[in-house]
Amino acid sequence: MLKYYATSVALKAFSCGPLMRGLYRRLGNQVGNKKRGAGPMPQFYVDRLQRMIRLWREHGFVRDGDRVLELGTGWLHWEAISLRLFFEFEAVLYDVWDNRQLPGLKNYLSQLRPMLGQGFGLTPAETKRAQSLIDVIVRVQNFEELYAKLKFEYVVESTGSLRQFKNESFQVVVSGGVLEHIYRAALPEVASESYRILAPGGWAVHSVDTSDHLAHYDSSVCKKQYLSLSETQWKWLCENDVQYINRLQRCEWLDLFKHSGLELIEEDSRTVDISRLKIAERYRHLDQKDLACTVLRLVARKPGAAPKVARPA
Repeated sequence: MLKYYATSVALKAFSCGPLMRGLYRRLGNQVGNKKRGAGPMPQFYVDRLQRMIRLWREHGFVRDGDRVLELGTGWLHWEAISLRLFFEFEAVLYDVWDNRQLPGLKNYLSQLRPMLGQGFGLTPAETKRAQSLIDVIVRVQNFEELYAKLKFEYVVESTGSLRQFKNESFQVVVSGGVLEHIYRAALPEVASESYRILAPGGWAVHSVDTSDHLAHYDSSVCKKQYLSLSETQWKWLCENDVQYINRLQRCEWLDLFKHSGLELIEEDSRTVDISRLKIAERYRHLDQKDLACTVLRLVARKPGAAPKVARPA
């Protein structure tokens, strides 16, 4: 577990004040921009797009003319842009800091382009539309040009509050690998505000990484290693501000969405073997299925009939 705790020490050091947090962001973006701008696209980006395609086939959760909010868009705005390949909609890309990496986006979309003709179940017309838009995106010179072409708006709000958005102003709220990084105390408000800004019949589509993110740096430990640490141990040994995770478990996420008023339509999860872990008291009352969950994908809907949306000419 040497790498596990060495990483935790480094991340805690980078959390010591605005200057260190700023340094972490700059270094992370420099390294990440180089890696994503030239390296192979990870399979999980393909998986996320395939999931979105399946969801629109089965639920029709996004349509031409909709307004979409992507929470925590990070480096690539992947959820909103991958959906935009197939639908004409406006989107707000919302984040708490600027981590955008245009070379990475162009590189991954260039790799995605030839893949679309096979394995995605697309019609020839859908494939042609997506590939044509990819051709447009890879030619832009900056994010401002990209947003103008796609009718996207980029918003950075350091507080993470959604109060600036009007009631029922979005048909879709989507995120991928974001909600686990929101401070635990702020989550009820994020859930209730998501409900408020969704139009009746609107959709919330989220993928939550419930694994121990420190385990990403040390393959020798369990992906749910943090289950063995008490609140005090986690706070003083591992918790940090630059890669914060809230350690909420599957059942707690389900309760959060339920209490917000959203109706759960679909749940999909991945699990890992935790039989060798000594579970900390904070988690012992939870079901094995909840504790073993490493990825939780949720599709929820706001009650009510969705308004008719005029298709663009």
